[in-house]
Amino acid sequence: METEDENRRESWTRVTSVRDRAKVEFALNQAESCVTRMGPTPTTRRLRLALEVLRQTVASWDAVDPTDEQIGLLLEHIAEVRDLAQNGTPTVRLKRAK
Repeated sequence: METEDENRRESWTRVTSVRDRAKVEFALNQAESCVTRMGPTPTTRRLRLALEVLRQTVASWDAVDPTDEQIGLLLEHIAEVRDLAQNGTPTVRLKRAK
């Protein structure tokens, strides 16, 4: 029979995992929107593949909860993809009306 402390720990782990997963999903969506704005280039294809692998990694969390270190590394990878996409997207400057 489980003690009350074990139930609390399990509940806390689930709440933490949900928050971490929400953070990761939000970061993935941000990175994906940056990649979507890029033109059709080999870099865009490479970044789309990277995002697909990262999404598969998050999907695997259903089977085994990730460690804090794994979550941190995943967020770093997502940020790197987002930064590459943002720096690879040319900005359009509109001419000012005179």
